[in-house]
Amino acid sequence: MIVKIVKVICVIFVYVEILFNAPDVRALSVSTNISEKYTEIQAGDRLYFEVDIKYPENPQRKDLRLNYEVTKDDEIIAQSQVLKAVETQAQFLDFIVIPESSVTGLYNLKVKISDYDNLAEEVATSFKVVAGKDEELKTYFFILLGVISLVAILAIVDIIISKKKK
Repeated sequence: MIVKIVKVICVIFVYVEILFNAPDVRALSVSTNISEKYTEIQAGDRLYFEVDIKYPENPQRKDLRLNYEVTKDDEIIAQSQVLKAVETQAQFLDFIVIPESSVTGLYNLKVKISDYDNLAEEVATSFKVVAGKDEELKTYFFILLGVISLVAILAIVDIIISKKKK
């Protein structure tokens, strides 16, 4: 009989211990999305993106630090930090400026979220930097300059040849 009472007390003790001393686990879900309009942008433009934070087990408003990084080949090209207050969920549109010196190619946008404790989450998405209109104009200018130079050289050669025949 005493053994049964001790077993019941031990079981109750274990349940109470688990209930009150369980680790504090918070579920944080983060996603980021770049709209189709901004998947290909030019250097110097703003990259607009959407961040969706779901923090369902958060009992109160909490400050989260958001760190945005634009990388190419693991080299940070641009970076921005923001502080947002979140309760259970938040969805917002943000932007980061892509430097004028960026070359064309595939880039990654990393969104890192952390709080002042040990919570941390990171998501990433990619986009392309394409040749700008200025670069196209420069290309067309040099082609036109080359054609004009070629026509001028041919005209000068024609004039010289026609003078020698006279």
